[in-house]
Amino acid sequence: MRSLLLLVIIAAGVLAWVFIPTHESMGKQVLEQPLNDTFRLVGHRIYSTDPDSSKMFSYFVLSDATNVEDEKPFLTTSDQFVRAKQTGDNTISLTVNGRIYQYHNDLWVKMENGQLHHWYVSTQSNYVR
Repeated sequence: MRSLLLLVIIAAGVLAWVFIPTHESMGKQVLEQPLNDTFRLVGHRIYSTDPDSSKMFSYFVLSDATNVEDEKPFLTTSDQFVRAKQTGDNTISLTVNGRIYQYHNDLWVKMENGQLHHWYVSTQSNYVR
């Protein structure tokens, strides 16, 4: 009876390990850079339950009306030290020295009055292993 119970527990453990998906959660903030009076660039560390994943950092353009938990990142990379420079009223230029996992260069950010503000992002990527 004990060996049967042990076999069931081992089988349940193996099935859980195979079928439970990996999860990602947001960690500490690594960057907060104001872009103008209303908008800021924010970066957060991402923790994953996947043992094969390397360090990841997600970056957001936020206004005073938006919260980082409610938004999706426009850039996910292995570079913790992304450098950003605002090149126009609604354009940002980034320098990334790491692997890019996800990138969107056309952003719509909600403002306090409910309107959406359009941002364009250009990126220079220098992937160094």
